[in-house]
Amino acid sequence: MGVRDLFLIALYVVAVPASFLQPFVGVLFWAWISYFNPQDFTWGLASHIPIGYLVAIPTVLGLAFTKIKQAPPLTLQTLLLVVLWLWFCLTTANVFLSAELKHHSADTVAALWQVSKTFAMFLIALMLITDFQRLRWWYLVTGGSFALFALKIGLWGVATGGAFRAYGPRNSMIYDNNDFGVAMNMALPMFIGLAKTERSRWLARCFKAAVPMGIIAVILTYSRGALLGLVVVLAAMVMKSRRRLPALIAALVLAAIVFVAAPGKWVERMQTLRDVNQDQSAQARFHSWTFSYRLVRNHPVLGGGFQTHTPELYLRYNIKTDHVQGPHSIYFQVLGEHGFPGLMLFLLLAFSSWWSGGKLARHFLQHSEFTGSEESRELYEYAKMVQLSLIPFLISGAFLGLAYFDLYYQLVATVVLLKSFAQRLDWSPVTEEVAEENSIPALAN
Repeated sequence: MGVRDLFLIALYVVAVPASFLQPFVGVLFWAWISYFNPQDFTWGLASHIPIGYLVAIPTVLGLAFTKIKQAPPLTLQTLLLVVLWLWFCLTTANVFLSAELKHHSADTVAALWQVSKTFAMFLIALMLITDFQRLRWWYLVTGGSFALFALKIGLWGVATGGAFRAYGPRNSMIYDNNDFGVAMNMALPMFIGLAKTERSRWLARCFKAAVPMGIIAVILTYSRGALLGLVVVLAAMVMKSRRRLPALIAALVLAAIVFVAAPGKWVERMQTLRDVNQDQSAQARFHSWTFSYRLVRNHPVLGGGFQTHTPELYLRYNIKTDHVQGPHSIYFQVLGEHGFPGLMLFLLLAFSSWWSGGKLARHFLQHSEFTGSEESRELYEYAKMVQLSLIPFLISGAFLGLAYFDLYYQLVATVVLLKSFAQRLDWSPVTEEVAEENSIPALAN
């Protein structure tokens, strides 16, 4: 065993009892394991330990004994998340009842189990994150994991002249360069939000440094979908900035530097967008989307279940391609796997979370301005961060099969928590006349 294996095993020995004694610690370890995948940086015994289970089980057991917990806040997003989970269970059961679909039942059950673990842990997080400080720690772990990737890949990219593609941790949901690019785009608003709210100077500086490094990391994925997401999220961040002109100038300077300094291979890759008819990757997407559409015409309500893109079904629905690939779109993915009701629930969850993020940001900003509350100002930054992080997922996700990505559901859970925090705000320093004059809203669930 190497030093990395010994270090991780020692850390796991601490994590397991700590997760039982303080279940919130288990939530933090789960986030770190989910995003950073530390076991993928080892090659010995530590890489084979099922640390996810070793952390999740004591966390669930400890939940029964801890006094610091709450019922999951009841909001529209909470209800949609639970209903969507139940719908996934129903579409999975349907696979066993259909002679056409049952050949991929084992893969469907495995995918449902993976998604169920994700949903269950986020519901547990909703119970254990009872105040802003716990939310802050959750995002320090999450944002810190992606910041390490950004700093590592950004420095590596500069050193190598951007000659090689960047990938995520192996055996993770974001190993593929396209998926990793989307994840890093989603993390960029987190870096900015955490840099603005962290009172520790060195932490704030680390997150500030992660912003340009994260942009470099996105570019180094050579992903066209990630590049589109990067353009959109940077434009959204400029529009949301209180100093729009300096932000716009910085974005334009950055774009000029990218196109001047970009390696020739990267430029050639981006230029393939001019003729999608000659691009094999684009054609694979068209085949995948056509398959989902044809499948859902026969199974409009329950779809084909998880992992329904199979050679047998491609042949049955006359999709002529030499290589069967995944769904290549969060929207066609949910449509093909869970039918029109599943897609409707998914869209409601996504866009209601995005809308609520903006509404919450305005709510916290008003409270901060009228009461001078520092915590409300920080909550404003978090709400804005969530809304901005959802944008690249919804845009780039149109070309990638990341419908069950953990980070997306963490953003949804964060909206739920921020709504809960908003309901607790004390507006007492604000007079009735000022409140009426400025139309301070009461935030609905």
